[in-house]
Amino acid sequence: MACKYYDKKTGLVNELLTDLYGYMDTVQNKNVNAVYKILKNHRVATKKNDIIYLNQTNVNYSLRELERIERKHPGLFTTKYIKMTPRSIYSESAPLYALTINDAVLKNTPAEGTANADLTTNDEVDIDQYIRFVAGADPNTRDYYLDEMARRENTSNSKFSAMEKEEMENVYRVTNHLKNSFAKAGVLVNVIFDSSIDNIGQVQVEADEVAFEDDGTPVQTGTPTIRINPEKVRKDTTYHEFGHIYIDLLGINDPLVSKAIAELKGTDLYRQVQEAYPELYGELLDKEVLATAIGLEGAKITRKNPNKIQRILNRLFRAIGKLFGVSPNTAARLAEEMFAQELRADSMVNPLSSYIQASKEEARLKDLVDNARVKINSEIYELNQLPDDLLNEEEKVTLLRLESSLTRVKKVEDLFKLVDAMGGALARAKSSYRQIMDLPETERGSTSNLNKMWALKKTLDSLEMFQSIKSLMLSVKDKGKIKDYEAFDKLENRLREIIDQAEVLDNDFKDDIIPIWAQSVIGLSNKNLPTEIQKLIDNIETNKRLIGPDTSDIAWVQLTERYNKGEITKEELTEKRLKLNVEQLKQKQLLNYGDLVKELTAAHKDKSGYSFYFDPIVYSSDRGIQLLVKAVQQANIEKNDLTLDLKSKLAPIYEEFSAGQNESDIEGLNDPFLEEVTINGVKRLALVNPIDQERYYNDLREYKKKLDVKYKKPKPADVNDDMELYKIKYSKWIESSKGRNYARDIVSWNTENSTPIEGWEKELEKVRGELKVQQSIIKQLKADGQINTDAYLNAQIRRNELNKFLAKNYINGKPAGDWVQPDPKKYTNDKYTAIQNDPRLKKYYDFILQEFQEAQRMVGVNRMDKNTWDKYSYLMPTYRKEDYDRAKENGTYNTIKDMLQDGFTIQETNHDYYTYNQNNKDIEKRVPVYATNRVPAREVSKDIASSLYRFRHMAHNFKTKSEILGQVMVFQEILKNRKTLETNSAGIQLIQKAASSMGIDMPKLKEGESYNFRHVNEWLDSVMFGQSNLQQDFTVFGKTFSANEAVGTINAFTAMSTLSFNLLQGANQSILDNMMMMQEAFAGQFMTKSDMAWAKSKYWGSGMAITDIGRFDPKSKIAKAVEYFDALTEFTDSEGNQIVGGKRRKLAKSGNLLFLQQAAEHELSATRMLALMKNLEGTLKDSDGKVILNEDGKPANLYDLLIVDEKTGKMSIDPRLDEKQSGFNRLDFITKLQGLSRRTNQIKSKMHTNMLQRRWWGKLFMLFRNWMPPGIRRRYGHGGSSTVHVDEELGAVTQGMYVSFWNFVAESISTKSFAYTNMTEMEQQNVKRTSVELASLMGAMALVAALSNLDDEDESWVSNFALYQAKRYETEIMQWTPLVGTKEAFRILQSPTATARPILKGGELLGQMLNEARYILGDPFIDDSAIFYQRRTGRFQKGDRKIRKDFEDLMPIFRGLQKSKTPQEAYKWFTTLD
Repeated sequence: MACKYYDKKTGLVNELLTDLYGYMDTVQNKNVNAVYKILKNHRVATKKNDIIYLNQTNVNYSLRELERIERKHPGLFTTKYIKMTPRSIYSESAPLYALTINDAVLKNTPAEGTANADLTTNDEVDIDQYIRFVAGADPNTRDYYLDEMARRENTSNSKFSAMEKEEMENVYRVTNHLKNSFAKAGVLVNVIFDSSIDNIGQVQVEADEVAFEDDGTPVQTGTPTIRINPEKVRKDTTYHEFGHIYIDLLGINDPLVSKAIAELKGTDLYRQVQEAYPELYGELLDKEVLATAIGLEGAKITRKNPNKIQRILNRLFRAIGKLFGVSPNTAARLAEEMFAQELRADSMVNPLSSYIQASKEEARLKDLVDNARVKINSEIYELNQLPDDLLNEEEKVTLLRLESSLTRVKKVEDLFKLVDAMGGALARAKSSYRQIMDLPETERGSTSNLNKMWALKKTLDSLEMFQSIKSLMLSVKDKGKIKDYEAFDKLENRLREIIDQAEVLDNDFKDDIIPIWAQSVIGLSNKNLPTEIQKLIDNIETNKRLIGPDTSDIAWVQLTERYNKGEITKEELTEKRLKLNVEQLKQKQLLNYGDLVKELTAAHKDKSGYSFYFDPIVYSSDRGIQLLVKAVQQANIEKNDLTLDLKSKLAPIYEEFSAGQNESDIEGLNDPFLEEVTINGVKRLALVNPIDQERYYNDLREYKKKLDVKYKKPKPADVNDDMELYKIKYSKWIESSKGRNYARDIVSWNTENSTPIEGWEKELEKVRGELKVQQSIIKQLKADGQINTDAYLNAQIRRNELNKFLAKNYINGKPAGDWVQPDPKKYTNDKYTAIQNDPRLKKYYDFILQEFQEAQRMVGVNRMDKNTWDKYSYLMPTYRKEDYDRAKENGTYNTIKDMLQDGFTIQETNHDYYTYNQNNKDIEKRVPVYATNRVPAREVSKDIASSLYRFRHMAHNFKTKSEILGQVMVFQEILKNRKTLETNSAGIQLIQKAASSMGIDMPKLKEGESYNFRHVNEWLDSVMFGQSNLQQDFTVFGKTFSANEAVGTINAFTAMSTLSFNLLQGANQSILDNMMMMQEAFAGQFMTKSDMAWAKSKYWGSGMAITDIGRFDPKSKIAKAVEYFDALTEFTDSEGNQIVGGKRRKLAKSGNLLFLQQAAEHELSATRMLALMKNLEGTLKDSDGKVILNEDGKPANLYDLLIVDEKTGKMSIDPRLDEKQSGFNRLDFITKLQGLSRRTNQIKSKMHTNMLQRRWWGKLFMLFRNWMPPGIRRRYGHGGSSTVHVDEELGAVTQGMYVSFWNFVAESISTKSFAYTNMTEMEQQNVKRTSVELASLMGAMALVAALSNLDDEDESWVSNFALYQAKRYETEIMQWTPLVGTKEAFRILQSPTATARPILKGGELLGQMLNEARYILGDPFIDDSAIFYQRRTGRFQKGDRKIRKDFEDLMPIFRGLQKSKTPQEAYKWFTTLD
């Protein structure tokens, strides 16, 4: 049954309710997807990532209609407010709602039939009866019958473009008839017959003036003109073109127009038009299809030419048909209105558009301009967000000029202004480039110059658009479609000129950028490395032995081939290999930046796929990549210093403020300083503003409400929320006397309640001064005849921008706009007054405000919403509440619910994923700014001190990383362009066969993206652009979850349940790490045994920094040193997450459950740092080259030279230390400390994380396995064809310690002598490391043998604890041993600490719960053995319930305690594979 549901207010059919209620009332097996499709068809809802959202452009209408449906079908829909999406350059801020369609309600709603419909008809009977008996055989109705049948089957009987050519006599007759029809409605239409146009017909608007829509879109007004090509005109052409005008004037929201479009959707005609005009979409396509349909229907009417009586009868038949639910297709009704000269003049009020069936060239031009406009507007938007010190005024003027050049581009020749403006940008970039190249070589490599070079590269890349313009011009020229030859030639010449300049500049850039970049980083190279490499060279030359030669080198391969062919003797082969080995090492010394240039210029060997996924990037053999890492590390050190500086100021201020307060009650503690303000209808959390803006805006709203009534201001509800009609009605009202009086009263109210901001006079003076300068430049250039120069055009842009600013903020000689504020006397904030009257509150508030504003200056003051009169935002950074605070403020249930949601989905406040440009939705490659997005107050942390600290840490990151952005991006470009050598499976370089046949050794180059480039690209995404996780989602039961977040949550739970309060694991970690440190101490490369002993003594003797546990700002010297040198390798990542507050609140952080592991980590990190500091004793000198002495008169070590300022608590290095004389710098010390930490422990920090862990499956695999990559590299080296690795991080040449040990054994056997004495110092150190490791392994094995055979009476917890630790150590070390270690490696990989364990255990618990339920219900198939232990098993006695074990195995803390109590069970697990 065809049911109709009417809107009682308008009397029109409500198509949404008709479709939805019809579906609900007639379909038995309903489903969510069908309901969604109905909502989507009516523009109520849309879907993204399997989540349904309300259309933001129509949200009020959607909410109202859903509310109406809810009254009939309660519970069918649930809406949830998500957020306010930010305003962008193309859309206003709008609320975003998620929509849930309740499947249960759908299934439980019976199909009640059509009894409730306003009108029901039987399509197949009633319509056919009307056609056959009422309309009869009248030929005037037969087409209607055929169309109705076609519409019913979703097809059209009119074939697109199948109509025959029309006689011109008929064209003239129809044209005059339709011109008269439109003239009666008050619209004059010109018709021109023009055989020169490419199309059959087109509509243009002869522009009298240019008007603008509310959103600033230009709209032409004036006389509509139809051009018809008499050589191509068809029977439907005239109605088609006039139809375009009628559709435009009625508007897309006209009931008949919208209905006609809805009818045509999905028809063959719609698809045919869509295929014919692929460049059209959305509303433009809808209008084109409807115009085509009107043309076809008009052609039918013209053919029949009904008289007046027939037209009256047709209307009568339609009225009768309507009673039976029958109506003709709506396009035919519109065509008949045109034919009958009965146009609805009252509704023809919308603006006209030009309709020209675009040629391919015109479509390409439109795409080009649209893309350019979006890109330019996006860049302007982003530029306006930057802080003043990063804002490039010249770049902004260039973008404004480019934006202006796109306003009136109608043909290819109009692109000259765009091309010329881009040429101007290129000229300025070229000038900047020349200025850099004119500097002495040693001064070019500054970070500021590299930022300029990167800007140049971006300018060159933006000229890719020129290739599209060039291609377009060639097409236009080839087809003879040039409309202005002079302008075309001018454009062509300018384009060619710029492309030639750009090509030259691009080549110069590629040649010059490598030396400039090398200059910028060569100072970061570790000064010890040339000496360390020279030691290897000396050993080769003295002892005639090879040390890590690159056996894949072409020269090495050729020497081997010559020897095999008998061309050289064995002695000659040995001598030549030794010389080649020396040359290979000399190339790695990098004695100056020229050596680095050679390395960066030469083709390089790629890293392996394993290295890309598993290795930290600093393990790369490429020195350029290693130096890039050090450049970023230097920026991190500068960032951390800024954060430490803030900490030294924040800590005492906070302690003074919070003294005697309940610090665990964050809400109560900070309440005096916080308020909620309403922005775009959403409550936001903010610091107290001196002005009570809520009261001000409330007063203004109330006043406006009174005026709305007084002056009868139109409301959208008056026109059923039809925004097009509302705009028309509102524009008429605003021009009326009521509207003018309304505006006058608003101005009067604002004048009475506002005052100028402080300092507006100085701002005015400054703007006027700048305006005067620009006017002077324009005047002078005009006098010199240089009005077409870049300087003149740029001065015009600047002048216009200044005038716009004045027009907004200085009206009729008085401040306005941003220069006025609510009257502070009337709207003083009571909370602000209370703060100012309390010295304790005032001191803290002033400090917080000052430091928060400093952060805004760093990232840009326009990042956050703010009042127009405020320079800075008062909104709180949008960090989420700590779990402890959420539980106190929101309740435990809501907190657990939020935590689960946070754990499996990406929240607005999550900062580990790609950020997107708000304007073009592209992934951003920018240093990220966080916590400035729009989040409701209830979600935002009220911890002012912690939020400030975190926000500033982020701002410091933005500041320091932005300074090196050019440096890192330029290197990425160098690496992208660098050639990669092709190698075979053994890593041997391949030679081009053709060149080889001619006696030329030309290496074969690898095609495609190298692993080196991929690694750098992904690493920069992570450490520079904040994209530490790759976003990968999955859907379960229609809900979308983040794979990375889900795995992170599972991993965190696994770590918590496995490690918390686990004494066995904590002790094992301490033993293993300290044994690794012992190896280093015995080796003596970075520290000695005495250094390590001193470090242990110092750490334990000073109280282990116990007094600093839980402190926000540590007091002890050791703890401050750990921060200053980032010994824990976590300051850069985690320091911003530090929280202040009471002990209970700090203890509530889940990480504190791992205190055993943290204690072991702290002890090892601190003692490692102290040992390295002690190792510098006697090397630290002053500017005169004298060794600095400590207080005891002995040579000072680095720890002796650390100074803590008594007033601020800040740490620094004694200024007497001269870095050049001492060969010391803080960066090298920190990188050595962190590199050694990784070698002896595991990968830590985002800086050094491997690329595997950006992926969810990599996180699963790497949990508790971060020790693997460093362990492999430490023992077996860094891979590749050479066993020697030059390590910028450690400042040393390294080799796998097992490799060195094997060489020692092999050489001793082959030479029948003790080869140790001939080895280099580095190799000897590796032999010592291996010897200590093997000795400790044998000791552990002996201890296991002794303890595992104890009698029961001798066995104790202590003996079992020692047995477990010895067995665990044996297993950990044995895994690295070739051949015999395979079983142990497999055992470690199968460890129960893998992520799969809690999932499997969770499955076991669910299974046991099912058994319990069956047992309680008396299931005869479940016996006692499935529920109770039948004998003592481990810690459980006979009769204990098995479900207890399943619960305990998943419970954090409890499981750790239980494991600690039963070390014998843990030991048994390690024997399961024996």
